[in-house]
Amino acid sequence: VARTMLAESEAFLQRCEDDYGEAACSSDLQSQIEQERKAVDRVAPLYGLTLPLITFAPDAEPQQVMVMGQDIYVLDTGRNVVVAYRLTPDGEALADPVDGQVVLRAGDAVDGITVGPLLDLAWQAPVPGFDDKSSLLVLDDNNTVFRYNQQVDGASVVDFGAESGWQKASQIETFLGRLYVTDVGANQIFRYDPGRYEQPSVWFQPGTAVNLAGLKTMRIDGDIWLLFDSGRVLRYRQGEQMPYSLDNSVMPPENPADLWVGQGTDDALYLGDALKERILVFDKETGAYLEQFQAAEGTPLNGLRSLFVDAVHSTQYILTDSSLFQERLPQ
Repeated sequence: VARTMLAESEAFLQRCEDDYGEAACSSDLQSQIEQERKAVDRVAPLYGLTLPLITFAPDAEPQQVMVMGQDIYVLDTGRNVVVAYRLTPDGEALADPVDGQVVLRAGDAVDGITVGPLLDLAWQAPVPGFDDKSSLLVLDDNNTVFRYNQQVDGASVVDFGAESGWQKASQIETFLGRLYVTDVGANQIFRYDPGRYEQPSVWFQPGTAVNLAGLKTMRIDGDIWLLFDSGRVLRYRQGEQMPYSLDNSVMPPENPADLWVGQGTDDALYLGDALKERILVFDKETGAYLEQFQAAEGTPLNGLRSLFVDAVHSTQYILTDSSLFQERLPQ
């Protein structure tokens, strides 16, 4: 109701300006409407977006960010590279070198296989009995997954046997040691048990209606969450779609950037809106709208691309097409 009344107020104000021209009081009224709208929409301003943690080169097109401890990985489709950065021990700044280290590049030869255009990142924790090291997993456009470990062996190819059977893999994710691969060509998600990459199981049960066309992001917290280009979020459990929808009391994003699903004590769902330069926050279980994050001033979230939320340290990493910001979660 409050949003409707504010929209009506704005329409009346516009009519007055059209009929009588702008006046000092009309500017004041417009500012008051904007402030009231932010209060109604529970907008939490982000004050730390004045100085980026990383500023990217003009030819870069950063698409995804992943943070593990002191290590930051950015997938850059403009230069077709994955770049690693390292935080200082206090986690507040970048250690040298500030321009990062390329850990994988399209065109590289790894184990006799040429790396294709890069698509997605995932993090694989140690798998007892198979691999005692954490690794970064990178999917390319040729249905190949590469493993990178900085401390030991660099990059290698993950062996899926004689043939993976994927038609068009587009997303990878891990959960509890298992690897999940979204195949939009087969309209299926394949799941691999920890360390066993030759015999997958299919995630969607027979008879489950599913259409993966337009899939933008996959996240897993036990359930599988799928964000589509339309802004729709679907939730699946044990291969079946769950009744779920996000609160539409605020306008849903027309150009969604990314989805982040909280885990552990973080019961929030974060949805990046590239068009309106904001991050919408919902209750993960109910889909109820909670709040939204916007820049306190200016347009630093222009070109929003990717989110990574570290709830343990109350920090979010916000990737745009030109910068990476490190920002405290509003309390």
